[in-house]
Amino acid sequence: MKGKLMFLLIMALLGLAACNQDTNTPGNKELNSTDSSETDQGDKQPDVIENDETDSGGTNEEDKHDLDENRQYGNDVFNEVSVSPLEDGSVVVKGKARVFEGVFQYAVISGTEILLENHYQTEGAPAWGSFEIAIDKEFLTKEQVSIELFVNSAKDGAKTDILTIPIK
Repeated sequence: MKGKLMFLLIMALLGLAACNQDTNTPGNKELNSTDSSETDQGDKQPDVIENDETDSGGTNEEDKHDLDENRQYGNDVFNEVSVSPLEDGSVVVKGKARVFEGVFQYAVISGTEILLENHYQTEGAPAWGSFEIAIDKEFLTKEQVSIELFVNSAKDGAKTDILTIPIK
């Protein structure tokens, strides 16, 4: 009996030692104070990618819309996200998402007021699934309207990987 107990104790210690191995191997990120890619992205500024386009020669208002349409936003979960105005006054938000089971949430916000909240289903990770969200013009009547793309944490339901994009 004493031999079995000693064997189980050694196996438990070996299991703990294996769990405590250095995980900084290729393909694993080491999380440190300067790497926030695996933490809540709420405070992280989104990556903005400007596409180089020649001047259209239009009016200032047309140029403003051209610049907005050429701007792309992204973070670790959302990529190539752009906002395009439509002729009827609404907007469409297009991009790619790499999320677990292909589900993410979005909210249209004006200040602290949530005007619309919903979810979107696209292709699941590890693939980048395309999405297209139409925002009706009725939600764009207020000042400073933005769309917030995010994932609800499976652990505690908190918003993670938040990408906030101004749409008005």
